[in-house]
Amino acid sequence: MDARNLEERIHSLYGEVDWASAVGLLHVTAFAERMDAVLAMGPAAPASATDRFVLGLARARANLILTTGAILRSEPTLRHRFAEDEETDELLRIWRRNVCGLENPPALLVFSRSGDFPADHPALRDAGAGMVWTSKEGCERLGLVAGRLSVEEGILAGSADASLAESVAALLRAARSRFEAATILIEAGPTLSREFYRTSSGECPRIDELLLSRFEGDVVGEALGPQFEMRSAIPKLFARVRTSVRVEESSGSWIFERYRNASSR
Repeated sequence: MDARNLEERIHSLYGEVDWASAVGLLHVTAFAERMDAVLAMGPAAPASATDRFVLGLARARANLILTTGAILRSEPTLRHRFAEDEETDELLRIWRRNVCGLENPPALLVFSRSGDFPADHPALRDAGAGMVWTSKEGCERLGLVAGRLSVEEGILAGSADASLAESVAALLRAARSRFEAATILIEAGPTLSREFYRTSSGECPRIDELLLSRFEGDVVGEALGPQFEMRSAIPKLFARVRTSVRVEESSGSWIFERYRNASSR
């Protein structure tokens, strides 16, 4: 693949987009259409090179990546690379700089009540900059994380009667203030991610863009996560789907969709 092939692949999925202006809260997720459940990525999940490409493209657009301590614990080798192969990873790094105007790698935000995750996790080392939002006990457990990540005591659900939505809202305010981030990519589990889809609550900021991967085949039980609760909120948050493309993979048929708020580009 070269730069031209990369642009053609992006265009085949999403058409003409002013990517430099397409900023805000970004979410990428995949679900099993027949079961209406989130796909739990792992060896049992249906493979999709396109789904992995979509995730890498989203990372290439982000100033910050929001994850959780639970994810870092469960995925000890996780790295927020743009692609698994070095060639595509470098192409997306160049695309990030030339198209989105982003020079440095995405910073990392870790939301963790306990602070119980490896302080030498490779995702933390790769990020270079970022912040851990945790409890007083979590601060004591982690101390200063290696590199340039800071550990801060945040407003957490259950402390001072704060809701999860209030906790996440406080985290985003602190992160945007510190990093001046235009685009934050949500790479968290369903419990945290669904807060951005709750249309009845004004506490947590709403999602600006959703990149949705829909798998239409059968899925074994161990590859299924919880029900895809956010699906019912999509019509309320987005006036229409911007693009929808079907791709036949070795695992079966996938549909890749891009949703964007009407007020966003």
